[in-house]
Order: sequence, then structure tokens, then C-alpha cells
Amino acid sequence: MSESIFVKDLNVWFDKNHALKDVNITIPKNEITAIIGPSGCGKSTFIRCINRMNDLVTKCKVTGEVKVDGQDIYDKDVDVVEVRKNIGMVFQKPNPFPKSIFENIAYAPRIHGKDEDKSLRGTKVSKYSKKELSDLVERSLRRAALWGEVKDRMEKSAYELSGGQQQRLCIARALAVDPQVILFDEPCSALDPIATAKIEDLLVDLKKDYTVVIVTHNMQQAARVADKTAFFYLGELIEFSETKKIFESPGEKLTEQYITGRMG
Repeated sequence: MSESIFVKDLNVWFDKNHALKDVNITIPKNEITAIIGPSGCGKSTFIRCINRMNDLVTKCKVTGEVKVDGQDIYDKDVDVVEVRKNIGMVFQKPNPFPKSIFENIAYAPRIHGKDEDKSLRGTKVSKYSKKELSDLVERSLRRAALWGEVKDRMEKSAYELSGGQQQRLCIARALAVDPQVILFDEPCSALDPIATAKIEDLLVDLKKDYTVVIVTHNMQQAARVADKTAFFYLGELIEFSETKKIFESPGEKLTEQYITGRMG
């Protein structure tokens, strides 16, 4: 399987705090990669480097190389808006816009415009016809396994949806701009087991078309859905391998201690 994300000598500082230390990893295309490790080990910091969200943090310094599909996303000539369009992100707590279900999905495509007309980005002008936009919204909601539950209330507020539905709406919103990679930062931590199962089924389905990276504290979840798993500890990547190997025969003592619960 070809690479999707290539990371070399990645270091991150928040002021004087050295949060990530010389991380080297190659994440394969069209697979699910889980990022596990104790709280504060650098998991979320790592995935936020992949779509440059750490740029928004004051006194954050990033060094090293991050390539997505061969493009160095930290190159000085790279359009950061385009990076974040191509690398979607779904957060721990569902964060729908205070708009209708339809507008939650349609908003980003309206701003970005069609791929063939980059000049529209950042404007309110849309090159989508009304039918094209409706079709795109329906397609995104179907892809997020939500269409059947919301198709008759598209003009209702997104806040009327359950927590699990809101999270799938946020996934549909990320899909609407046709990303290459989707990052998930603890997407199920606020959900009940039934909603969690739906999200996990969706993740497995999404990897057919996207590269998926998920941060999770839930090791059972990583074991269920991930093809490969990376274990972080104190800002360092300790081990990265096939998920089955990580959980059944880890190569590092620290990994074994974490998997078996002897280290929190």
C-alpha cells in the first residue's frame, strides 16, 4: 500500500515545552491508523501537525517534514486553507454550526467553490447550481450514514440532532469538500455505545476512499477498527506496527506496559 502521510524528524514546541520529539512515521493510504498513548503524550498535537492546526496556537514552533501525498505541507508557498480543505478534521465534541442541517454541509463548498475555480475561495460566490449543491449535500450525508435519519428535516437546526447524529453530521461536513485525509480526535469519547458503534462502522467504510487517522484513549476501539497503531509516550513515537502485533506481541516494553494497564 502506498504512503499517504510521510513524517520525518517532526518536533513541536509550545513555548519551552518540547511536546513532540523527532517523530518519524509513514502512514499508509486507505487504511485506518490509530494513535494511542496516555494523556499528554502528544497524540492530538501530532495529528494537528498534519493539517497545520497548531499554526493557530501562540508560541508554537514546528520543525521537520510533513508530506501528504508527496506535498510538503509546511513549504512556505503552500496555501494553508487548501491544506485544511484536503485534510479534514473531526473533533472530540461534536461542533455543528448554528445553522440548519443542510447549511452545515453546504457552507464549506459554497466558500471554496468548485475545484476547477480556485478564484472563488474565500468569497460568498458559488459556482454550484442549486441542484448540484443539493446533490452534494445528499451525497455527503449518505457517505456519513446519516441521510436516512435527516432527509425529512433538512431545514431544522443541527442542534436538534442527538450527539451521535451531530458527530456524523460533522463527518459529512468534512467530506463535503472532498478531502484526501480525515483526522479524528477522540470522536467517540462523548458518545454512548450505540452511537460509538455507528461511528466505528463508518470509519471502516470510509477507508475505502480516504486515509483515516484516529486518536483514541479506547484501546478496544483501536483494536476493532485500526489497520495500524502508533503508540506515543512523553512526546515520542515508541512503536508503530500492525494493530494485531501491537496488541498481541508489542516490540517495546513501554508499549506492553501501556497495553496491559501497568502504565497509565
